[in-house]
Amino acid sequence: MTQKNKWIRLVAAPAFVLGVGITAGIGCSDVADIVDGCDEFRADARWGADLDIDFRVKSFMTASGSFITLADQMIADVTTACEGIATATKRDATKWSSMEGAKRLEAVCAEAQLGFDEVIKANAQVELVALVEGGKCEASLDAAAECNARCDVDAKCTPAQLEAKCEPGKLAGKCTAECTGACTADVGATVECRGSCSAVCNGKCDGQCSSGDANNCNGRCDGTCEGTCSGACELDANASVQCDGTCRGECSVDFQAPHCEGKITPPECELDADCQASCNAEIQAEASCTPPKVTIELSAGATADLEALATALEQHLPRLIETGITRGQAALDAGKVLVEVGGNLKGALTSSGKALVCATTAASAALNASVEVQVSVEASASIGGKAAGSVN
Repeated sequence: MTQKNKWIRLVAAPAFVLGVGITAGIGCSDVADIVDGCDEFRADARWGADLDIDFRVKSFMTASGSFITLADQMIADVTTACEGIATATKRDATKWSSMEGAKRLEAVCAEAQLGFDEVIKANAQVELVALVEGGKCEASLDAAAECNARCDVDAKCTPAQLEAKCEPGKLAGKCTAECTGACTADVGATVECRGSCSAVCNGKCDGQCSSGDANNCNGRCDGTCEGTCSGACELDANASVQCDGTCRGECSVDFQAPHCEGKITPPECELDADCQASCNAEIQAEASCTPPKVTIELSAGATADLEALATALEQHLPRLIETGITRGQAALDAGKVLVEVGGNLKGALTSSGKALVCATTAASAALNASVEVQVSVEASASIGGKAAGSVN
């Protein structure tokens, strides 16, 4: 039994019922609400966003709804990717075809790993390298500020104080002047580079170049690239460039269309901690992600099986990288936050029976979704990390 399966049982086993023992102030109408349940907690009702209930519960419900949507999408994306790789490596589809949800994901991704390992072992003399171009997740700072404002029910904060900020080095956007930190090309384009290039370097390569020579490289550069890069360029410490793609770090002028590619930091004024935490979890769950482009390079001597695997990796590895790496930790953090907030809401549940039953429903759903996210991220990182392990 894997450690992952052990973890899932330990998390999912406890009965997670909010409001046990909270009976003060609950009247007949509240009992009726509890009996009726919380039908509002569904996607077509905006996860209860229109309910007239405690603001902390409402914020928690909408965040949980966004997180559940993300968890469902991650399960679907990773399952599809693993099925593509497993099929390309001729694994037996009956090992997973009768299953659903997280169980199907675990079964098919295990088969995909076995198939990947077998093909790579049979082609031990062939070098497989994955070049990754582009790919990012953007958390909206404007949406975070709007959500923070909904937590300021007493109107104690100014708009400037409610402004959302990003952890150092993770603020990104278009930079029309000098960029320091990292510059990432849009898919199909290149950016100026003086640093480490994750994909194809055209120019000088202070290191080993896979195609061309040190002065005229047009391939992977194991070292410093000075020229253009078709992926992400991590700039040298003292380097700055005109970034025609996405600049992450600092820009000598204001960013255009700024967003956060890391964690959003709390506002500068004091808000209800649980409401604000729900906001951050919601914004991270709703982050807009663009998968990278992956190109697989094979050295001479590849078998037909390895070529089939390479084709499958080019198609499916982008989603695995997105799930397991680009957005993986942020999604795990959001799930942890929501489970913690769900356990903190006891004081907000005495306001009404509707708040009690809806918060309980949302908390249970968020807990289940956090397990699904964990399964998705672990599976993606496992097989995706193997395939992308030789990225420059």
